[in-house]
Amino acid sequence: MRRTGCNVKHTRASITKDAAASAGTNERRVLSQRELAKEKRHAMYQSAKERRATDPRYLAMKEAAKVQRRAAYQKVKDRRKATAAEDKAKRKAEHTVACTRRREESDRELMKLVTWVTKRSIPQND
Repeated sequence: MRRTGCNVKHTRASITKDAAASAGTNERRVLSQRELAKEKRHAMYQSAKERRATDPRYLAMKEAAKVQRRAAYQKVKDRRKATAAEDKAKRKAEHTVACTRRREESDRELMKLVTWVTKRSIPQND
């Protein structure tokens, strides 16, 4: 069985004035249906883009989204700052405790040396 029409490409052509105008020439072009559909989609996209650019509701919605996004970012930023400050205070406290312990240990060692040296250096009067 042979199927007809499956591999045949559509070659119907359309002549458009607006396609020639968009190309910047005064001559007409022959477009396939695919090219014509593509140009129509592009024209619709451009007109929708222009409408959005001037639509006050759309612009207000964009501005509200921008404000909301900035507020959310600021909230995250503040939370990170608070966490960083807490971590820094915790590290500082741990560092202070460690320094105090080292200082106490070195003071004990120094006192041992001082007492040992002073016991031996006292002259005995005979």
